[in-house]
Amino acid sequence: MRRALFPTLIREGSRADRLFARIWGSELFTWRQVFGMLIPLILDQISINLISVLATSMISASSQESVSAVSLVNPAIMLITALYGAIASGGAVVVAQYKGRGDEERVRLSAGQSLMAIFSAALLCSVLLIAGARPLLKLLYQGLDPVVMEKAVGYMRGFSCSLVPYSIYAAAFASFRGAGATKICMGMSITMNAIYLLASILFLNVMRLDIAGTALAYNVARIIGAIMSLVLLTRPGGVICIRLHHVLAISKPILRSITRLAVPFAVEQIFFNGGTLLAQTYMVQLGSLAVAANAVGNSAFLMLYCTGTAVANLTITLVGQCVGKGDRQLARQYARGMLLLGTLASLVSIALFLPLMDGILGLYAPPAETLSLVRRLLYIAMAGLPFFWSLSNVLPNALRAAGDAAFTTAVSLASLWAVRVGLGYVLALPMGMGVSGVWVAMVLEWAARGLVFLVRYRGEAWLSKKTLEE
Repeated sequence: MRRALFPTLIREGSRADRLFARIWGSELFTWRQVFGMLIPLILDQISINLISVLATSMISASSQESVSAVSLVNPAIMLITALYGAIASGGAVVVAQYKGRGDEERVRLSAGQSLMAIFSAALLCSVLLIAGARPLLKLLYQGLDPVVMEKAVGYMRGFSCSLVPYSIYAAAFASFRGAGATKICMGMSITMNAIYLLASILFLNVMRLDIAGTALAYNVARIIGAIMSLVLLTRPGGVICIRLHHVLAISKPILRSITRLAVPFAVEQIFFNGGTLLAQTYMVQLGSLAVAANAVGNSAFLMLYCTGTAVANLTITLVGQCVGKGDRQLARQYARGMLLLGTLASLVSIALFLPLMDGILGLYAPPAETLSLVRRLLYIAMAGLPFFWSLSNVLPNALRAAGDAAFTTAVSLASLWAVRVGLGYVLALPMGMGVSGVWVAMVLEWAARGLVFLVRYRGEAWLSKKTLEE
């Protein structure tokens, strides 16, 4: 099944086949199995980001105020939802390690406990965001245009309602990914995102509901996604097949294992998105043009690193299962192989994106001066993408999958606040580079933390961590 997903151009016994086997093959996975798991994740990321681009372009066509409102709210939402995103990542690592051991009952129990924890966290996050939307946004964005403020408040409240159903989907997706069932992940993602796109067309283009239509589309898609996830998780004979007791029974060892991985990652994500949020607050001082260009640039940039994100996600599965099997050197081999693959993916992405860039940016229908600025931002990002992105995003996932979560968090936070936030502010305002300075700082931050992770990878400490409790 997995082999069929890979292009048949590479014949068994060919030079390319031998090369791929040397880099990505082992007694645990053949290189065809690795690529068989990777291709669904790439298609998943492409579908997610393409739909995000199309949805953002529809919002942008409504008004610049709408796209600015979404841009300003998103970091605040990401700041809160980082908590259950971290639990999902911790759950994926635990599932992967038990899968590597061949302990199917603990795989099911880990998936159930992850679902319970993520659902509880999402419910709390949803209530806090709905109740505190206006005071939070007023605190963050003093002096914001009243029209943008009203749109932002409505969008935050509407989007927050979708967090609870999305938590079910996120828990299921992470568990399937940890188990290596990437074809199921792709099917889940494409289905839910296709529903979101169709709902966005209906609510934005047909019914003209503006930013409220975007929030409503999220809710419709995520409720359907939650139902689909529960069906797949509980299906008899399925990959995981959890039962009610796997969710409701409290397994302290598994919860401690998930928490040990989730807490550092949650702290990292909260402070990372907090830094992004802080950057947004001083970006407001640069004017609505800079805010809109940054929003469009970020949306378009998703297409450039979507294949790299797929590689980073698969790294958790591969390295986690190697560690669960007890083969530390194999874990090192796959960390190195996935780092190389992430770099190659970045180069291919740039080569494919450049001739399509004007067409993609045209979907947003931006004013001429906004379009010129967006191009500049994307060129800045593309200059550093093949050199530093994989070092700073693929390699830390290998370290996390081995249980080295505390170190990756400490490095990520230090580089974020010193380089992306601190240096970004200096470049953007005192040095007069504007929003371009923020993007230059982003690339420098990739380089700084990536080099530290590379030094860590070359040592032995990251392979000596204990993750699972008995």
